[in-house]
Amino acid sequence: MAYILLLHSAIGLRPAVLEFADALRDRGHTLTVPDYYDGQVFDDEAAGIEYRDRVGARDLFKRILPVVDELPAEAALAGFSLGSAFAQTLAATRPQAAGVILMHSVAAPFGRWPGAPVQLHRYESDPWIEADDVAALRASVEAEGASFEDFVTPGRGHLFTDVHGPDGDAAATAATIERIDALLNR
Repeated sequence: MAYILLLHSAIGLRPAVLEFADALRDRGHTLTVPDYYDGQVFDDEAAGIEYRDRVGARDLFKRILPVVDELPAEAALAGFSLGSAFAQTLAATRPQAAGVILMHSVAAPFGRWPGAPVQLHRYESDPWIEADDVAALRASVEAEGASFEDFVTPGRGHLFTDVHGPDGDAAATAATIERIDALLNR
């Protein structure tokens, strides 16, 4: 079983994030799920992004660093959208991570990939994901000999793992949980 850092999206630490964490705990994993929005939760993506921009992504990222300092070196790094961007950034300093799980977001690598395996979970058509970024990260990860899995859910939307939100998809969320569990039990 693995230790997992799970980072919420720009709409905050919503019930769906906690339910997702509980589903992974039910499979024997240990999770840390910090609230770096200080209790702010949004039902609307635009309001969450406005909060992110008002506080500043850099300052939000700094809020998770004390939590990260307490994690085991091999902790998996996972996140939803904004949290995915933070997990990908953290991966650069945590080469022993059991995995980097990117849900609903991916960026081109900033440099050489540190070596952790990557899973990407996304809708086929997501306005926040660029195909070139997916290809660039895949090439960087595979160049270091790590696995890169790209799980694409048919359809259009963004946060399918927020089963209570407008893009929620319970079946895709269940499949994502199974795939994460399989990665971390290899």
